[in-house]
Amino acid sequence: MTSAKSLQEYADLFRAFGLPPIAKDFTDDRAFAAMRIAGPNPVMLKRLKTLDERLKVTNEMFRIAAPKDSLNAALAEGRLYLADYALLDVAELGTYPNGQKYLYAPLALFVITGAKKELLPVAIQCKQKPAADNPIFTPNDGYNWLIAKTIVETADGNIHEASTHLGRTHLAMEAFVISSYRQFYDSHPLALLLWPHFEGTLAINSAAWKHLIADKGGVDKLMGGTINTSRQVTVNGVQSTRVMNDLLPLTFAQRGVDDREAFPNYPYRDDSLLYWDAIHKWVSAYLRLYYPNDAEIQRDSELQAWARELAADNGGRIKGLPNDGSFQRIEELIEVATFVIYTCSVQHAAVNFPQYDCMSYTPNTPLAGYRPAPTTKTGATEADFLAMLPTLDMAELQMDLGYLLGTVHYTELGQYRRHQFHDQRVAAPLQQFQKRLADIGQKIGERNLTRRPYETLSPSGIRQSINI
Repeated sequence: MTSAKSLQEYADLFRAFGLPPIAKDFTDDRAFAAMRIAGPNPVMLKRLKTLDERLKVTNEMFRIAAPKDSLNAALAEGRLYLADYALLDVAELGTYPNGQKYLYAPLALFVITGAKKELLPVAIQCKQKPAADNPIFTPNDGYNWLIAKTIVETADGNIHEASTHLGRTHLAMEAFVISSYRQFYDSHPLALLLWPHFEGTLAINSAAWKHLIADKGGVDKLMGGTINTSRQVTVNGVQSTRVMNDLLPLTFAQRGVDDREAFPNYPYRDDSLLYWDAIHKWVSAYLRLYYPNDAEIQRDSELQAWARELAADNGGRIKGLPNDGSFQRIEELIEVATFVIYTCSVQHAAVNFPQYDCMSYTPNTPLAGYRPAPTTKTGATEADFLAMLPTLDMAELQMDLGYLLGTVHYTELGQYRRHQFHDQRVAAPLQQFQKRLADIGQKIGERNLTRRPYETLSPSGIRQSINI
């Protein structure tokens, strides 16, 4: 239970494997902004149409980050984005295993600015409600600014692990796995398509319940809230999933980050959409072999039973399925199957594998704070920043888990077992899918030559299923 006296002590923990590159520049504002668009939880930014009354940023504050810009112009031109962690506002603070921990519910404002249309942080408020003891921090606030950014990363890490990762991939997909085994014969065409994408999911979820999210398990030790708080955030992630509203292109439009001219550099968006399109084309070509018209969809009793059980209150309780659990058109099935395969492969890769690259180095993303949020804008020192961070034993545990969960790779998207599909008609669309994946890999490689490298969604790193 030793507290670090320098950042070097956290780096020194990486004796058996390499120190992630994020350790070199995590204190830089550009690296902090990059975490929002190419980090482990790249789904939080929302475009502001009006200024948020909770965050009373002035033009003078704004110009500290963007001296050649103005707050009103950025708002009018749709260049302001907010990361809001209100979900954590009622979190019960944890104490296990080394005493009082803290979890925060900050608001973080960002702007797209300059000739390069760069994303930069503007202001951070560490609590939801404005107050005299809840100041707004800006980039000229020294160590208080670094502490405020770290508070955002702590909140982001808790939302990421419990909701974005565990809730919205592992557990949301578990319902599809179980219902598929219950309702489909092994030879059903949809089952043949989905089985490879379900491999290992129930096993890894069971291990998570027994070890990671058990009382006094890894989550209880590392996260800022109590284990019940973490579980509730997970439940919120599962229950907030709405299948037909959560189709990937819609999610970017809903958050106002879909305009590539206005928001040109968003690696997670740009790379993930390549895969969504490729998976959608593959799923469409495959399913249309077996469902040439809507009538075939409607008369497939196994398929309809699958949809009913997924939606049922005493079944999967999955929200947002077509017609509340009934497929009427081939397009509906294509969208749902694309959503499932994408979530099991690309989305899980996007939120799982940065656990090593971005989160194993604790100072970048401490999963708990060890001091309250600062209440004034002056006086913070490096010692105050270090005091916010987890003790070295917790940092070592976070490093170990991040390395384990973020580096184990098994299977690769599109590489199905030799006899997975017996129907010879499947060969051509599968070959096209595999070619598209190869082309995506080449395109991502080219993109990484002109942007901060984002290797997470390179094809070789995307698993078929949620198996770690």
